[in-house]
Amino acid sequence: MTQVQLDVSPFEAIPRHLARRMRPHAARTVEPLLQESLTLLPAAARRAGKVRERIVQGLEDFYALVEDPHAAWERIAPSYIELGREMAGDGQDLDEMHRLLCQTARSAWRSITALADTLDIDRVTLGLIADAQFSYMDAVAALVTQGYEMEFAGTAEALHRRRTRLLNLLLAEPPVPEDVIKDAARTAEWRVPRTVAAVTLYPRGVADCHSPSLPPDVLFDPASPPLLVLPDPEGPGRLRLLEPLLRDWTVVVGPTVQVTETAKSLRWAREAQALVRRGIIPGDEVVRCMDHVPTLTIFRAEELIEHAAASRLAPLRSISPVQAERLSETLLSLLENKFNATEAGNQMHVHPQTVRYRLRRLEQLFGAELFDPRRGLELEMILHAKLGGVRTRETVPAAAAE
Repeated sequence: MTQVQLDVSPFEAIPRHLARRMRPHAARTVEPLLQESLTLLPAAARRAGKVRERIVQGLEDFYALVEDPHAAWERIAPSYIELGREMAGDGQDLDEMHRLLCQTARSAWRSITALADTLDIDRVTLGLIADAQFSYMDAVAALVTQGYEMEFAGTAEALHRRRTRLLNLLLAEPPVPEDVIKDAARTAEWRVPRTVAAVTLYPRGVADCHSPSLPPDVLFDPASPPLLVLPDPEGPGRLRLLEPLLRDWTVVVGPTVQVTETAKSLRWAREAQALVRRGIIPGDEVVRCMDHVPTLTIFRAEELIEHAAASRLAPLRSISPVQAERLSETLLSLLENKFNATEAGNQMHVHPQTVRYRLRRLEQLFGAELFDPRRGLELEMILHAKLGGVRTRETVPAAAAE
């Protein structure tokens, strides 16, 4: 006797003769179900034969339950526990099976409704079939999970798999309901925090990096590239936990969010990590996305910025590349410091007189547009994107200014 019980009442309400009438149509239902399942989950294509077998068996089991719910369930249930154990032994993803079940249920329902006129199935009976189908899929999913976890009962591997499933739920898009996350967190022995941040890692060199040593409340996905989910990232000392990773990895922390929005944090962390790899954002220390909001915003529109740069920075094409880069850096610093030459000089580590000389040169090149407030923000965005992480600190005496 299995611990998972099927609610057979919807099956008992369906006319038994309907199963006999539906069976001849099962063969033409299988291929559409298979194709839709493989479209949803391309990774399952290498097991297409097995998936087809499971669809065929699932339909036959459903018909058997319509004919004799109690006896059929006692016979069917152990096979789904064994399926879970088989999946665990083969290293298959349990979440993949759950997604396949959901897709099969949707596809099967469309097939049944398409047959409604042919088989003269009334709306009341269609409703009973829908109730029975939901009851059946819930029970099958529970049995497969039970068998899957039996294979790892009491092992560290079982906890690891539960945490992997939890991590997948946290990163799912669209977000899964909070109660689903709480249930998964409980089985994974993970306290649900008030907030989290996604953290992306990228190896600094070609040699193998050491696996991170992390507290047990930090969820870790070792996939390439690895990522973490850090609970309560704004708490005292939480970000310092990541500093030991800097030897082997560039470390980027996404925005702090609610647990149901972890995927949003991950998206920003990945975008920032890409800019670190390009040298746009320095990666020597732990990178916090919220410290680089202007840069992240600008590079979201990189193609448009490049198009605008072609016209807005056209005056710089009349001078040498070295001079153009130097004047670009000076213009950006002036814009950031409201054209205060002293502040700009301090920022660039050059004499204020050097900045004033370059400002006069910029006025010659750009004319009155240089001080147009409508253009200032646009120029600043363009120069941020153009210079990015290559901005330099100069030490140039005023007499040497060009």
